[in-house]
Amino acid sequence: MPAGSRSPEGERREADARREAERVADSRIASEAEALVARADGRLSEADRVASDGDQIASDADQDLADRDQAASDRDQATADREHSRPEHDPEGEGDYLRARRERGEVGRERDVTASVRAGVVAARLDRADLRDEIARLRDASADERDRTALARDEHEAVRDGEAVGRAGGDSRAALAALRRQNAAIREGARLERAHAAADRVAAVVDRERAAADRRDAGLDELTGVFRRGNGELALAHELARARRLGRALVIAMIDIDGLKEVNDAQGHAAGDALLRDVPRAMVATLRAYDVTVRWGGDEFVCALSDVDLATAAQRITQIQGALDALHPGASISAGLAELRPSDTLEAVIGRADGALYEVKARRGH
Repeated sequence: MPAGSRSPEGERREADARREAERVADSRIASEAEALVARADGRLSEADRVASDGDQIASDADQDLADRDQAASDRDQATADREHSRPEHDPEGEGDYLRARRERGEVGRERDVTASVRAGVVAARLDRADLRDEIARLRDASADERDRTALARDEHEAVRDGEAVGRAGGDSRAALAALRRQNAAIREGARLERAHAAADRVAAVVDRERAAADRRDAGLDELTGVFRRGNGELALAHELARARRLGRALVIAMIDIDGLKEVNDAQGHAAGDALLRDVPRAMVATLRAYDVTVRWGGDEFVCALSDVDLATAAQRITQIQGALDALHPGASISAGLAELRPSDTLEAVIGRADGALYEVKARRGH
């Protein structure tokens, strides 16, 4: 054999060594990737547990506040009964009457505080629900990545097993072929389990989207299709909390339908209802899907416009009027705008928007 040349047996062993080294390297890389994904999923799982615990605490707090609100309501009713049993013009009962009036005032203030705190608690629970949905989405992405890693590993092992059978001879080939079939069956079983798990994740996504839609649609006004005031206040509080958490701008718009009473008087309540439906339709057609719209009173609506300044919000109001012109020619709206300030409560920013609306209507003679 010439110097420096290798025998066929030596070349075969060298090729086998290279393939084994490649297999070990590929296996190590796959294992490290899978470990990274598993650690990330573990952190997400812990975050989900913390969010779940927080939601339970908030739920307990909400129940406690609901009990306090009910107790205050019972005291308010009892005080009202005493107040009505002692008319204001009855000199003998004047002291009891005044005490009852003071007590009702105190109970009313307590209920206002409780309602404000409950709004904050519910807004926090909505925030946590959104957070848990996002964590679930990230965990699903991690599971999908693990599935892709496992599939690539299975394909690599199938190729390696085939090469091993091809190199073997005689009885060894038959034994390796049987082992290859056994490994292939194990891999197929694991693949089916992953496919079932992936299908379960898809179903869970649908359930989460439906639950999120239920949270958004809860408490809608039957006539206009937007939030009623009670649930709307919670949704608005949620938007204020999110704007502060993310450091984003928020504008509150108080929108009033011009001349609704005149429409009711001149054309009947059916015409007034049609106008009441067309105004929020114009809002929904113009605003973004995540902008919150609430029927605040008989002819008033409150909108929370995220990530806009006052100038942009004013443009949106003009666009709403344009959409209303197409839906209900001759109808008009007036709007007052207020930008969220760092120290604002929901009541404060809505109060400024309401004041701005009053000024607009005064200038226009409405």
